Amino acid sequence: MKSHTLWTIVGTATAGAAGILVRQTMKQTFRYGVFEPPVNPDRDDIDWRQAILWGAASGMAVGAARIVGWKIASAGMRRTRRSRRGQRLLARIED
Repeated sequence: MKSHTLWTIVGTATAGAAGILVRQTMKQTFRYGVFEPPVNPDRDDIDWRQAILWGAASGMAVGAARIVGWKIASAGMRRTRRSRRGQRLLARIED
């Protein structure tokens, strides 16, 4: 496996996991603090304000979490490439 492919897998998995974690945390926080997050903003009983607030807040938080996930994965890959043990592991994977 090429190192680029490995980085893509690791980076995407980390970013995705961070996004899912933040979204679930936001759902719980909104339920206890502000309002029940809208499952379907198209329903008639959902206010425009609630739909827009939830969309903006969740979009910004998940986007930021994905960036943090990519940065963490990048730092981990850099640290792995610098250590001897990591180099041996990557050499084994790349073959």
